[in-house]
Amino acid sequence: MNSASSFANHVADQYGLDDVPSSAVGARASLGMVRVRYELPHLFVLPPLPREDAFVVSVELASAGSRRMFGHHSLRAVAPMAAGAVQIADLTDQPISYVCSPFSSLLFHTTRTTLNEFAQEAGLRRVERLHCTPGTADPVLAGLAHAVLPSLLKPQEQSTLFLDHVALALYAHLAHTYGGVGDASVRQVGGLAPWQERSAKDLLTASLARNLSLAEVAQACKLSRSHFTKAFKQTTGQTPHAWLVARRIDAAQRLLLGSTQSLSEIALACGFADQSHLTRVFGQHVGQTPGQWRKARLH
Repeated sequence: MNSASSFANHVADQYGLDDVPSSAVGARASLGMVRVRYELPHLFVLPPLPREDAFVVSVELASAGSRRMFGHHSLRAVAPMAAGAVQIADLTDQPISYVCSPFSSLLFHTTRTTLNEFAQEAGLRRVERLHCTPGTADPVLAGLAHAVLPSLLKPQEQSTLFLDHVALALYAHLAHTYGGVGDASVRQVGGLAPWQERSAKDLLTASLARNLSLAEVAQACKLSRSHFTKAFKQTTGQTPHAWLVARRIDAAQRLLLGSTQSLSEIALACGFADQSHLTRVFGQHVGQTPGQWRKARLH
């Protein structure tokens, strides 16, 4: 079992919370994500996670009470945490948290090795430590937490391409903001060469029904994941995941008009988890349900 999977399972099992959707996802299965929620008003002790060379980034999904964190060499008291506030724990210190009030948080887990693989891939310096004052307001991490929450609540709808993109965005933000590697805007990346754009689009289009990873598409273009993601957006104006979703909607529209397949069959053929997944995404992009859209054009 990899480090991210161990982290998700340990939080779900050891903390004993009733509502802990969890998943180990991301590029190279190296990013763990867990939503934790505690609703009782009395003291709650979060036992230490296993010691490892890794970090846990905690993002508050709602305003929370104060807490104390004990490590081997430190005691930190944190004032009431606002929604969007973050704290970063180094698991080599095996911190223990004493929580005095309800909270709802999303935890990201990544190893130092993973951060440094990303740094090497992106041409950045190594990340030795992450320096973050507990309670720091971070709208970027808050946005990433809320973006991935639906994937944790409905794991059957998870998109590997989207979660890989989130993982890279997280690594970049941690490295630049808390790892001291410099300004994220310094390094500019050009667009894809014509052959790279064709290869990426052909592979994405041919894999509508498959949960394709970012690494597979980047490899077809002979680029790193980070370079490919930036170059693809510069060339097309969309992230690879957004472009793929648009193609899935296009394919669903063709099948709605040109076949007698049921909505469930169309959903699976186009890479959606089920009919409800298709209906929700289709409505967000088109403004109508698939049934309404087909009926308006066939009558």
